Amino acid sequence: MSEVNDLPAYAVEPHDAPWPDHLASTGDGVVDSTLERLSDIRSVPVAEHSGIYAEIHGSLMAALDAEDR
Repeated sequence: MSEVNDLPAYAVEPHDAPWPDHLASTGDGVVDSTLERLSDIRSVPVAEHSGIYAEIHGSLMAALDAEDR
């Protein structure tokens, strides 16, 4: 079985992927305010990203559930 540490060097090096400077508006205030949390994600330690993504996911799911009613 392969270990995580057996990844090639390029797989664990930081990358310079572009990050959008501005998120496009969806036209839905609840969704836009929820997605706004992504604008600061680069300044948050990576260990905290999953919690933020979970909160965003939960908020978006709640918005979708509310839309069904």
